[in-house]
Amino acid sequence: MPRSPKKSLSPTQRRKKEHLELCLDTRPVAAPSGTGLDRYAFLHNALPELDIADIDLSAVFLGKHLKAPLLISSMTGGFDVARKVNRNLAAAAQDLGLAMGVGSQRVALEEPSAAESFKVRDLAPDILLLGNLGAVQLNYGYGLEQCRRAVGMIEADGLILHLNVLQEAVQPEGNRNFKGLTGRIAQVCRELGKPVVAKEVGFGISADARDCAKRAAFGRGRW
Repeated sequence: MPRSPKKSLSPTQRRKKEHLELCLDTRPVAAPSGTGLDRYAFLHNALPELDIADIDLSAVFLGKHLKAPLLISSMTGGFDVARKVNRNLAAAAQDLGLAMGVGSQRVALEEPSAAESFKVRDLAPDILLLGNLGAVQLNYGYGLEQCRRAVGMIEADGLILHLNVLQEAVQPEGNRNFKGLTGRIAQVCRELGKPVVAKEVGFGISADARDCAKRAAFGRGRW
């Protein structure tokens, strides 16, 4: 019986695949100014006067108990290899008692067959699991319905709205309208009924942007 032709990846799926391929590139990618972490160094203490067994790293975040205050940050999704990556990360999070966020689920809302690459709850029933959408999509037809679908798709405990202004600005197909976005994020916080996390994708959140977000979201939900 002849095999059915393999379905080609959508443009969004191809971009997600490129993201993983970049992670396999062993060449340095740090900026000349460093990552910021190079400004700090730990001073070794040869006489700490403590029992390491007494150190408790556990924390409660968004109502979930974590064995350590660590989040396996939003990584990938949308194609076969990404499914394996997400499921491996979820199994690790379950074993270590950590939180996890999946990659942007926009690809699964556009291409329903991609939804399976994000589903990990069967491997990680106890972890704090966060869905993920690009905040800028709220200016391009996305709203509360899509946010709820992203959360429901993976039985998530909350939703990450990621902020990727620089990425969108340089991508040929990027979405570059960021006007009014703070208010739309605040509306999602108010109406979603789940915790909402604003997460920048690697370039940082300035104090001014943070304060603007706080003013917009104050009293309007969990931000």
